[in-house]
Amino acid sequence: MSKQNIIYSIAIGILIIFSLLNYVKISNVEDRIQTLDNMQGEVQNVNNSVRNISSQVNSQMDKFLREQLWIPEKEYKITNVDLEENKIDVILEWSLRDLLDEEKLAFLYREEGTQEWTELEVNNKGGLNYSLEHTFPLKGNYETQVIATSADGKRSEDLLNLKFKEQLDNRIMIDAFLHPRGNGQFEVNISIHNRLEQEFMLAENKDDLKVKSAKALLYVDGEPIKEMDILERNQGMHSDSFTENINYHNSYNLEDEIGEEANVELRVTVEDGLGLKYETIADTTY
Repeated sequence: MSKQNIIYSIAIGILIIFSLLNYVKISNVEDRIQTLDNMQGEVQNVNNSVRNISSQVNSQMDKFLREQLWIPEKEYKITNVDLEENKIDVILEWSLRDLLDEEKLAFLYREEGTQEWTELEVNNKGGLNYSLEHTFPLKGNYETQVIATSADGKRSEDLLNLKFKEQLDNRIMIDAFLHPRGNGQFEVNISIHNRLEQEFMLAENKDDLKVKSAKALLYVDGEPIKEMDILERNQGMHSDSFTENINYHNSYNLEDEIGEEANVELRVTVEDGLGLKYETIADTTY
């Protein structure tokens, strides 16, 4: 065999050895990848099992807590809303877990932030089921309780929180932004979102909740400089039976009104058909 053939044979042998070594390494890597895939599958199965167990535990805890409640079932229904008279008619219904023969049942309510409770008689609907009809002032939030009284003492439990005023107060959301652009230029962006779909709003009341007035004022160091009528000059207004959306943006030159440094403030005031006012303030130092 010639010297050249020997060199070729050695080279081919070396290549074969390297190929076998690489094959072994690749096989080991593939085995490890398969092992990792199997481990990931097992971890996923464990996670699923933990989630299922957690869900079952939470379900059992909820069931246990419900069984400990004296009032396991409760709800309220709104039968009428009079926005002009500031009244809302409500039916409250609940069921008791137990009631002793000598216990007398009553309903208590008070406005949030007050100490005095008002007591009302309740109606028995059969068994341990009770109800009560009452007219509340609409512009108030109320805490309610059920109390049982006997010669041996009293026991009570919270019934429902009636957040009527809170829903009214948080119904209209105003986003106002005041951006200084230099050389006395300011950009004003205002977005108004009015939710007409409230749990206590009946169809005939929705017009009273619509925006009747929306104005903005620019102040420089506490002095009013520019007034904007957002309803008349908005760049986009959408209204349907569920919401009202109003968008306004404009640029203003206040170079003549401000000096080297001034506090510029944007005040947005929105009023609805009930006469309720909502205000937002945005300011910046120029």
